[in-house]
Amino acid sequence: MAFAKLTAFELNLLARIQRQVPVEHTVTTIAGCDYPWTKVIDPDSLLLKALSKSTEGSVELDPFWAASWRAAKGLDQFLGTLPTLQGMRVLELGGGSGRAGISAGLRGADVLITDAVPTALLVCKFNARQVADKVQVRLLDWRDRNSRLKRYPIILGSDIVYDPKLFPILEPCLRRHLAPGGIVYLSEPQRHTGDRFETWIKAAGWDCSSTYMDLGDDERHIRIFRCRLPTS
Repeated sequence: MAFAKLTAFELNLLARIQRQVPVEHTVTTIAGCDYPWTKVIDPDSLLLKALSKSTEGSVELDPFWAASWRAAKGLDQFLGTLPTLQGMRVLELGGGSGRAGISAGLRGADVLITDAVPTALLVCKFNARQVADKVQVRLLDWRDRNSRLKRYPIILGSDIVYDPKLFPILEPCLRRHLAPGGIVYLSEPQRHTGDRFETWIKAAGWDCSSTYMDLGDDERHIRIFRCRLPTS
């Protein structure tokens, strides 16, 4: 399907995306509503491209942002169970194409979606055009200890605890950007690495509990970690 009434800025943004990755336009469900969505046609090709490079760990080539992850859908669904997000300030880490952050924006939050992959942020910005008054995007490398982001009372992340090597990078980033008394919501599809994360984050001094969201697809429920720093 084609999107009508794009502004000149949006058309230029779409052209920039199409020069980097092939995309298609569809409709998905976010915050319980039909929402126009642009996605990468063949995310597997990005994975093959990344694997063909001799240098590992390049965030510019990280292909995982391009896939449609069940964890993001679960986090979207979970946000609908919260009392309210109206007027809340929300930070999303590893936002990819933007589903969870856009969900928060549709529910009234003021959201900053971050990712370390520039192409991901272009796609995210295009997807967020319907809620541009509520959602901003910004490049963020979790290793950047000098980032000038404000602290947020709510931090989101979907499927960002899949690799234990990232835990020691993610945890300080959460501490830097979480407001006092704030809460972190992280979703993942009950991988064994998620079990390891729960143990690890508790050992790092955080309070952590879990809830589960059924996506109705006969697969494992999505686990949502609620993480807080103890108050003194």
